[in-house]
Amino acid sequence: METSSIELWHGSSHVIKHPEYGMGKPNNDYGRGFYCTRSIELAKEWACAGLDDGFANRYTLTTDGLTFLDLSQPPYTILNWLALLVENRRFQPTAAVAAQGIEYLRQVFLPDISQADVIVGYRADDSYFSFARAFVNNAISLDQLADAMRLGEL
Repeated sequence: METSSIELWHGSSHVIKHPEYGMGKPNNDYGRGFYCTRSIELAKEWACAGLDDGFANRYTLTTDGLTFLDLSQPPYTILNWLALLVENRRFQPTAAVAAQGIEYLRQVFLPDISQADVIVGYRADDSYFSFARAFVNNAISLDQLADAMRLGEL
């Protein structure tokens, strides 16, 4: 029987031999988790966020039996990702209508992640969060938000 696997990378200021779920910050894009990418270049970028050196930790994830939630595939849209983002990140709405919009996103578009072992979605970092914040505060359109997310790939 053949097993399926994917190569993943995690950028860090130190070597992490064995990933451990739940050690991250609770206010990351997808909540507390262990964030990885299929791109070694992105892992290197995150590993060296400041002026210090870092490490691109490589893992092989055996995917047999895992449940994936892929926010890049139908029936999901960018609004599902955004609802997950507003659920986990700290947003400070600039107007009452923005606060109502955040609540609407949660009520209508928040995906159930309780059964997901792996979440695939847009790049999780502060620069992309700023686009989401601009959308919620009605400074950019949904089309502009979608264009910005596609620039960073998934």
